[in-house]
Amino acid sequence: MLQSSLQVEREILRDTTLSVGTMWTHGVHLISSSAYDLNLMPLTGTTAYITCPPGATQVPCNGPQVVLPNLDSGMLQEGRINPNLGQINALISPGINNYNSLFIQLQRRMSNGLALQAAYTYAKNMMSNGVDFSNQFDFSNTHAPYLLDQRHRLVISGIYQPFVGKRFESPFVNGLLSNWTISTVMLFSSGRPYAALLDNACTTYNASNGSSSLGTIPLDQLNCVGAGSSLNDSAVNQSTSNSALGINGAGPSPVVGLNSFYGPWTQQIDLGLARQIPLTERQSITLQVQTFNLLNHANYYVQNGNGVNPVQYLPVGNTCGDAQSQNQTCYLVPEPGFRQLQIINALYGPRVFQFSLKWNF
Repeated sequence: MLQSSLQVEREILRDTTLSVGTMWTHGVHLISSSAYDLNLMPLTGTTAYITCPPGATQVPCNGPQVVLPNLDSGMLQEGRINPNLGQINALISPGINNYNSLFIQLQRRMSNGLALQAAYTYAKNMMSNGVDFSNQFDFSNTHAPYLLDQRHRLVISGIYQPFVGKRFESPFVNGLLSNWTISTVMLFSSGRPYAALLDNACTTYNASNGSSSLGTIPLDQLNCVGAGSSLNDSAVNQSTSNSALGINGAGPSPVVGLNSFYGPWTQQIDLGLARQIPLTERQSITLQVQTFNLLNHANYYVQNGNGVNPVQYLPVGNTCGDAQSQNQTCYLVPEPGFRQLQIINALYGPRVFQFSLKWNF
């Protein structure tokens, strides 16, 4: 890992400081899989993916076509090094990760007990060379946003002591209004990326009427066969079942790049209220109330196929994932629920109240 940062800070006005800086990290040999079969023979076959238009009700269909290597689990054969040996696994770490960011921070202190700070960060986190892969024989399509990529992040914080330095004629009023502190931290950040996947619950379909050919059969008359296999994903077919990092055991969509979709923005506003009560010259008690996610805003955790439906297409075809045909054809039927949020995964959670009592001595 190599890391570098540069920051320039200057007081532009009295009690007002502006900071501008950058940070970058470069990581190599990142572990991406613990099961890399060196004895697998690269396949010579192909899989043609034909994208059906939205609302398609039958196959075959006409649409854009992408041709990729055939990585059907039934077609992967041992023998690249020695036909007498089976699987030869090796720990590999070919990945490269690059993080670059630019941040701006403004701090302002005021004489009336108010201090404010705002910081904005624009960052880009990219991976390549097999940090996440679906084809262990070719890492050329693995240049994509990293799962922790977060382009925009804005943090606003403030602290206010409303009666600091003020004295009232009444000792009772002084005791009642002094030593109060109000603070807040507000976070607004863009969503993280996730990969579009092919449905791995069923990769092969046939006609429910017993026909050996799909023909122009409505999709609701298809039966699922070969459930549980994973289409076009060699990593998941290893004996240890270790798939690549973000693919999560399912074949990535061949139509779009890896991690091309982003989850929704997140926001959290926290508020704190504290009161210090002097007991003696050296002792005091501090009562504090803290509210997290004050507005009870729903923040969905969307990453690595969690918190959202990542299945973009349903692969359908007579030879699609049949583990027999060298040259296969898969019709990609759009999944209606693609990108729909799932409430079961939430980030930061609901509104939380926290009460604390501290004795200083």
